[in-house]
Amino acid sequence: MTTAVDTAARPRARKGRGFFLTLIIGSGAVILALALLFFMGKRFFIFTWQKFVIEKAVVRALPPEYTLEEAERVRMALLAFYDAGARHEVSDEALYGLSQGIKEILADNRITTAEAEAMMAFVAEHAPKATAGTGR
Repeated sequence: MTTAVDTAARPRARKGRGFFLTLIIGSGAVILALALLFFMGKRFFIFTWQKFVIEKAVVRALPPEYTLEEAERVRMALLAFYDAGARHEVSDEALYGLSQGIKEILADNRITTAEAEAMMAFVAEHAPKATAGTGR
């Protein structure tokens, strides 16, 4: 009779063990995702702004009177600014300040000439300064 009781208890333990393993694996995945976000959050932020906001939204919303060369100059300046942010040559405050400004400018899905010039002035003001020996 003791043997029958032992075999009846084992399937319950296995069922609970599977649930416990699922919980451990799930929590491990959440911890891994949070660690990646913590260590790579800035890179992810910069990547998404470059690929989706600048490449798509900003370029499309530029004033219609902008020539292709002017639009390309704006696009390249913004991409270079975010690249400098990824290399820690631009402060996080300036990087996130520009991002907030772009977000506000794009609220109406168009960029006026004055707004585009203001973006370029912000980039020029906060861009990394070239060192004297590099010839830049």
